[in-house]
Parts: sequence; C-alpha cells; structure tokens
Amino acid sequence: MRVLVVGAGAVGGFFGARLIESGADVTFLVRNGRRRQLATDGIRIANLDGTVAAVRAKVVSADDLHSTFDLILLAVKGTALDAAAADVAPAVGEETAILPLLNGILHIDVLEHRFGPGRVLGGVGLVATELEPDGLIRQLAPAASITFGELDGTITPRVSAIQATFATAAFESRVSDTIVQEMWEKWFFMAAGGTATVLLGGPAGTILTVDDGPALIGQVIEEAAAVVAAEGHPVREAARAQVAGALTTPGSSFATSLYRDFAAGRRTEVEPILGDLLQRAVTRGVPAPLLGAATVRLRVHDAATG
Repeated sequence: MRVLVVGAGAVGGFFGARLIESGADVTFLVRNGRRRQLATDGIRIANLDGTVAAVRAKVVSADDLHSTFDLILLAVKGTALDAAAADVAPAVGEETAILPLLNGILHIDVLEHRFGPGRVLGGVGLVATELEPDGLIRQLAPAASITFGELDGTITPRVSAIQATFATAAFESRVSDTIVQEMWEKWFFMAAGGTATVLLGGPAGTILTVDDGPALIGQVIEEAAAVVAAEGHPVREAARAQVAGALTTPGSSFATSLYRDFAAGRRTEVEPILGDLLQRAVTRGVPAPLLGAATVRLRVHDAATG
C-alpha cells in the first residue's frame, strides 16, 4: 500500500515516521521549507526516554506530485485544510482512500464536497506531540493511536487493508464501526479541555488547586456535552469518564494542543475546535457562555498574533 502523509508536523510526522519504521511505503507531501529540513535531518522524534530517533523519508512538494496513492493520511491543522486539499488533488485516484486526522467535524464536509463521499474515511488521531522550531517532534505522553473507519460504519476491504498496514507500526490502531460518534467525542474532549485550560490559564491540575476551579471545570464539561447532545451525538459514558479523568484528577498535567499553542504565542485552531461548536450551540439554542468566552479569547489572541 502506497501511503501519502500530508503534513510532516507534530501529528503527521510522528505517525508517518512510525509507519516507515515498520516498513510501510510512505511519502510525505510538505512545503519547500520543511522539505529542505527533512532532506538534511530526516524526521527526528524525541522519545519520552530522552533518545532522539531520525527516520529518512521520501518527500515531495505539490509541484512534484504526479502519481496517485492508495491512502492519503491528512494530518494538517484545520487552518491549512483548504490549501492541503488543493495540493493533494493530483494524488487522488479512483481507488484512493482519504483518512483525515483533524480536529472537529467540519473537515469531513469539505473533503467530501471536493473529492466525493466515497473516498473519505472518518479518523481520530490521539497523540501528544509538539513540533519545535528546529523541526524536532517531541513526544509529550506515551499514548499514540489512530482509530478509523467508514463513515457509514461498514467494515470494508479497504479499511481492513489499511489496518493491515498500520498493524505493525509502533502506535495503536483500530477499525471502528462507530467512527462518526468517536469523532464527536474527541471533539467534545478537545473543546472541553481547550475551553477550561485557555479560559482559566493553566493545565487541569493547577486549576483544580484553586477555589472554584473544580466547579468551573465541571460547568465547562456540561456545556460542551450539551452542545454535542443537541447535535444528535450524546457523549457515551466511557468518553465522558475519559474527559473527567483528564480534567478532574488532582495533579493532572493535561492540556490540549489548543492551550499549548495559545501559551506559546502561536496561532490556534480556534475555529474548528471552539468556533464551530459555539456556532452550533447558538443555532440549537444551547447556552454556552464559557465556550463563548474561550472562543473570543482565542480570536483576540489570534488577531494579535497576526
């Protein structure tokens, strides 16, 4: 199976490198600056034990993309979705499957509109990594997984083939027959965690140590859950327990990529993670004042960042 990974950043670079290590045929589609960096250094990953692994990878830029691939692993930020979809178009053939690992849900409509619904899968990528200025991908926590499946829940030969490709890589992978629900539940996780940490200014463990911090985290969780339920995807008990564990366990160091970008002064994915959910809350008439406050806070931050 020929795999094209779109984006060699914190998420795409990590999963693509792990696939290469397992022997998969992987090519990265990157911008020219990142291409030069990868040609010199390879994809470098700082592991949790302090060691750094460098993986040599095949890379192309959009101008050099002239053949199609079996699988396109789309791992860019939501702000780069439109540009990435345009760049990758020459690589999409009749049998190509597109597996996006983006936050939120809106990207599914964008990709189906451009490439057709039969080519797009649902996906949830879970990994805590950060791309440093010199191109190093630093892993921040041990868990790493990709869950994916057909949007209608059927188990098809193509998802089985993708699972066979993923099976020997150093991350967990799973085919799901409820992938759309799992995407909504990840969105709930990201929105609740992002709202709490951005609005309250620190990781969950710090918020829990101050007066009224735990109560406010509880309010954030309920707000996000109410919006998701109003959209027809009530959060299942296991997913709610996962969010509660991350946000309400004393000493938790949990913070989302949304908060890490905010704290580092970088532009954020406010619209696909918080803005879209806030708009849905308004449309459904669901009160979400904390979600709204965090959304505006990040919009102001992004406007100032430029």
